[in-house]
Amino acid sequence: MAKCMNCGCRLKLTDWKPECPECGVNLNYCKANEILLQESEKAEAEHAKFQPKIDRAKAAYAGSKLAVLRIVFTLLPVGALFLPLCKDINAVWIYKLFSEQVDDVGLLIKNTPLLALSVLLLLISAAMVLVCLIFIITSLGRHGKGRTIALYAVMPVCAALSAAMYSVFQRQFDTQPLSYGAFIYIALQAFSFLWNLFVCKKGIPVKYTQCYIGGLPSEEYFGYKESGMSDSELRRKMLVALTRLQAKAEGLLDETGEEAAV
Repeated sequence: MAKCMNCGCRLKLTDWKPECPECGVNLNYCKANEILLQESEKAEAEHAKFQPKIDRAKAAYAGSKLAVLRIVFTLLPVGALFLPLCKDINAVWIYKLFSEQVDDVGLLIKNTPLLALSVLLLLISAAMVLVCLIFIITSLGRHGKGRTIALYAVMPVCAALSAAMYSVFQRQFDTQPLSYGAFIYIALQAFSFLWNLFVCKKGIPVKYTQCYIGGLPSEEYFGYKESGMSDSELRRKMLVALTRLQAKAEGLLDETGEEAAV
């Protein structure tokens, strides 16, 4: 059963009026300011916890020249797929095989499993380019470096295994050997992996956005919360902080908190 937030009186089903039958306070607006303040504080705290993730994601993609070059070097191998991987095979041939000659795919798997496995590994290495670009966003988070390095390692490994499978197939059936495009593709995949290792070792600087909760810096607010400070004391500190921020905005205080010269 509901209670009056002001006096604690238990409300009955017959108490349909907005006023408490005991103390007469309007129940619709009782402690409305305090509730709004709590909701605002909660929203600011959630934002302060989430903002560092956004800052790390931005830094991972464009936090430095190393990060930007990582994206460029990740995409470079895609261009090599359009070069001759062997005499008649490249990205266009593979696309036509799967889009226009669906029946030939089954025959390829049945009659030449090594070639089919080689094509599959090639497709995995190419698909990992997109996967790596997506997971770069988490590279500066917890366990992000290890996960990113592992994903980047899959690309050259699959590319090299694809070339190895095709070489075995080529010797068995005495067909056309690998062309320069295959070696360029593997080299670019390996270089992309090595560059990512270098970036992870070098590190990318993260510029964190300062967040405020009730006028207090977020790290200061969470520190007060962890220390068990009462809500009333915390509100007083917020009031002081908001007053100082307002004074700075009006030019009454400088950035150091001292009185500004008039």
